[in-house]
Amino acid sequence: MEPFSPFRSLARRASVPRGFTLVEMLVVLAIIIMITAIVINGQSTYNRSILLTDTVYTVAYSIRQAQSLGLASRGTTVGASIVSNAGYGVRFAGSSSYVVFADTGGTVNLPAAVCPVGVAGTPDFKRGNCKYDTGTDRIVKNYTFSRGYTIANICGKSGSVLTCSLSALDVVFMRPETRAILIGPSNQSFSCAEVHVRPPTGSEVRIVRISQLGEISVGQTCP
Repeated sequence: MEPFSPFRSLARRASVPRGFTLVEMLVVLAIIIMITAIVINGQSTYNRSILLTDTVYTVAYSIRQAQSLGLASRGTTVGASIVSNAGYGVRFAGSSSYVVFADTGGTVNLPAAVCPVGVAGTPDFKRGNCKYDTGTDRIVKNYTFSRGYTIANICGKSGSVLTCSLSALDVVFMRPETRAILIGPSNQSFSCAEVHVRPPTGSEVRIVRISQLGEISVGQTCP
């Protein structure tokens, strides 16, 4: 008979395979769930930021498109006639859409220093009035936000005062000026304007700034 040895008994006991306990499995599962949640949340935030940037640059591109059309004095049709010297602009009113339009008419007459339409009967005369008029101006394109993105705020600066929560903003460009004509809902002229775009969730907001000099930028505010 083999003599008893405590060391051999311990060695035999240590060699017996040992599985995970329930507590260990729960801890590992909790760690996996935590890491997965962090990754998913980070990816969602990144995707939202990318889509917000894309939406804001689309707004900026629309304004740049109106600027190019206005400087080129692209011809447009009004009824049966062709207007070859029209201004072009973007109308922001509401939270879910905006309009690129040809400024071909209207009843509001702004001062010549604000809206240089010229003298009737001369080659430089423009038929517009530097504002969007429903039923009179021709819509070039109507943009509607998708995925729940909205215009969160519209601001205009006059002198040193920045006024936000505007109900509307017209950004108009007329040849031969490169500057932007920025008109608010009460026919107030601004030296700078901001359009704030917001995603469907979260508090992040991106800004499109338009200066009276015709500068269009993303991510900057009026000085």
